[in-house]
Amino acid sequence: MRLPLYQAAQRLLDVAFPPRCASCERGQSVAPLDACGLCFDCIDDLGVFDEPVCRRCSTPTAGGAAADDCPVCRDKRWAFDRVIALGAYDGLLRQLVLEAKHPGGADAATAIGRLLASRYDALGGESAVVVAVPQHWRRRLTRRADGVVSLAGGLAQGWGLPVVRPLCRQRATRRQTEVAPSDRPSNVRGAFAASKPAAVAGKLVLLVDDVLTTGSTCHAAARALRDAGASSVVVVAAARRVGGL
Repeated sequence: MRLPLYQAAQRLLDVAFPPRCASCERGQSVAPLDACGLCFDCIDDLGVFDEPVCRRCSTPTAGGAAADDCPVCRDKRWAFDRVIALGAYDGLLRQLVLEAKHPGGADAATAIGRLLASRYDALGGESAVVVAVPQHWRRRLTRRADGVVSLAGGLAQGWGLPVVRPLCRQRATRRQTEVAPSDRPSNVRGAFAASKPAAVAGKLVLLVDDVLTTGSTCHAAARALRDAGASSVVVVAAARRVGGL
């Protein structure tokens, strides 16, 4: 009897306090919500990729070119195998990614993660785990928020996969946006270490970050995961900075 009573109570709460979009905060009765927690109007405004993208770096490209045909990534050597991204780092998606870096943005980040999960088939089955690119502890302390962790949680919920935290950021680095693209690999080189290698050994790791630009941060994190025994690493990002590599 407990479950039906709980469901009835939840329905009453939804009537009294309609669920709100994690982006525009309009209630369900005004703007019907998708299962991810965003209303359909906001999803339309996100700029989700609907054109063919490169199968390796997720940059929009004619015909979904293979990596050796993609002018953006064909000369890149990454420790990760491919990238999945929701859309371009622009407009509403950019706004939500930036909001998620601050207190109060967790719901939007979680909704984006769920939306990502709904648009792509789950990868790896029981052999896959979800890992968020970690912040340095000092940055977590000053920001008091971690949108990437919320994003990873939403993705994991949507795909029914476990979230593990095998990585640590063992040294503080400058923000990649403050560093010239040519210096970004050295800025994050050796910044990550696997403190719990058993959590990823032999696993397909879905490495989650908010924005992929040059790929340097995810490459450094993926290298640490590979050294810990991960069998494969796929980057899952909320947004792809188009033209950023």
